[in-house]
Amino acid sequence: MDNIFFVDDENHLLRAIERIFADEEGLNLCVFDNPEEALKRLETSVAAVVVTDQKMPSMQGTDFLEIVKARWPDAIRIIMSGYADLDVMMEGINKNNIFRFINKPFNNSELVLAVREALNHYNVSQENKRLHAVTRKQNDELVLLTRQLESKVYEKTAQIRHNEEQLQELVKKLEQALDGSVRAMAMAVETRDPYTAGHQKRVAELACAIAGEMGLSADVIEGIRLAGIVHDLGKIYVPAEILNRPGRLSSIERELIHTHPQVGFDILKGIEFPWPISQIVLQHHERINGSGYPNRLANNEILLEAKIMAVADVVEAMSSHRPYRPAPGLDLALAEIEKNTGEIYDQSAAQACLTLFRDKGFSMTTWHG
Repeated sequence: MDNIFFVDDENHLLRAIERIFADEEGLNLCVFDNPEEALKRLETSVAAVVVTDQKMPSMQGTDFLEIVKARWPDAIRIIMSGYADLDVMMEGINKNNIFRFINKPFNNSELVLAVREALNHYNVSQENKRLHAVTRKQNDELVLLTRQLESKVYEKTAQIRHNEEQLQELVKKLEQALDGSVRAMAMAVETRDPYTAGHQKRVAELACAIAGEMGLSADVIEGIRLAGIVHDLGKIYVPAEILNRPGRLSSIERELIHTHPQVGFDILKGIEFPWPISQIVLQHHERINGSGYPNRLANNEILLEAKIMAVADVVEAMSSHRPYRPAPGLDLALAEIEKNTGEIYDQSAAQACLTLFRDKGFSMTTWHG
């Protein structure tokens, strides 16, 4: 249950606030008639939201929130005031990153809504911190494994340096190990989400075909293939029940799903690939008009490989069934690409995709074969 702190020197107002929030579930209301008491309680209790009056005898609300921000920065801060010293208030609000300002006397439903929005903001922030912590831990483990692998490769190479044939064989084995590791990471995602089993592989195959149609080199295409196989790796941190839920997602659930390119990037960035795999994964949901996520990159800010991946991802997703909707179909997928060529999707990548399907016989049969 989340703690909500209210601080106001008027006891009758605190009683009114207790009545307003009496029927609100999931909230533990803590009221204080002076900021010193609230600060003492904060030493032993975690507050999700702190709401304070501005004008109090012992301490101004902005000064109180400055202390809260310095010592408990995660708490979402709201200030109430019925006084008109706007300059002082605005300075305090800007200085302390105050989430919301509420005029007194306040509307009951407006106050409840402000607290609920602040609590939602707090929960999203805490979930993001948790995900980043998990990602950092996983990344540290991957870096350690990579260093161990590099050490073993060095030792083996030193032993067989005199024999070119053996050296070539070792290089081949390392390439296979890299490919196998990438496929193992892809399987980790698909094992949690069987409805999208094969999605990453099909996106990789289509992206390679588009790159080939565009005349890109074999080396670049190999990097696109590996990035495609793990482009949804970040979904390993999204609960499976959210990924496959029928119906509308909440804003928190949608934000969780939108973290998957960043999570995938954080996992992969410590691995030294010969290609920008982690950047392609990070950017595959960006759009050339800046409407994508997670960083709203536009046009030349986006890697060409990521632009190709974006087109392949949309076509494959619209051509495949999901538990929460039937497949719109290939025709609608191609119509979507054609309609938004040059606006959402890269002109050259989109045109190459359309040419493959419409002019060169690239079909779902050959694709899945």
